[in-house]
Amino acid sequence: MRIAFASAALLATQIVSAATPIPGWYSSVFGGYAYLPNNISNTQIGQVRTNASYNGGYDAGGSIGFKSEPMRYEGELTYIHAKLDRFNINNIPQTHVAGYGQAVLAMANIYYDFPDMVAAVQPFLGVGLGYAWVDSQLNSEGPFTRTQFSASSSAVAYQATAGLTFNYSENYAFNVGYRYVATTRIHDLGKVFQANLANVGVVYRFDEARYK
Repeated sequence: MRIAFASAALLATQIVSAATPIPGWYSSVFGGYAYLPNNISNTQIGQVRTNASYNGGYDAGGSIGFKSEPMRYEGELTYIHAKLDRFNINNIPQTHVAGYGQAVLAMANIYYDFPDMVAAVQPFLGVGLGYAWVDSQLNSEGPFTRTQFSASSSAVAYQATAGLTFNYSENYAFNVGYRYVATTRIHDLGKVFQANLANVGVVYRFDEARYK
């Protein structure tokens, strides 16, 4: 009980005493859960592939940026991957399915950091524009047939982000956020690529010495 009380007291002290985040250059690394909606509507040799469904996947990446209160500007690189769960050919669910959907995104982002909700907790909103390389594979094997499909292409990408940053020191922070990512229509897939991402990240701010 004493240990729990001491830990809670220490956390409360850190929150109350957490410093205002310093401006300047920063970097971050992040990762989390990725959900990919259906991104296939393709017809080849009389076979119409649709209704691709994916298992829960993951994303990971990093960014480098510049903070000038209340704005932030950054470049970001993200990798997204999810395994295929099922898909249809000519509206028939396929069996023994294998495959995946994946993407690499290079984005330029701009964020607005709101004033603290409570001590050291700062909400933010952001938007981004960039480019994505998207790769999909849909394979299945039935009693008498085997099908294989793969497509990869590049497209313009955009995203919207919302989250919270916990500034527990002048030059370190944690953040949690949601990102919606989408591209323009990809011809080989027949649809846009979309992803819903729930992320946790760690931020390091470089310019501490300049503000001491």
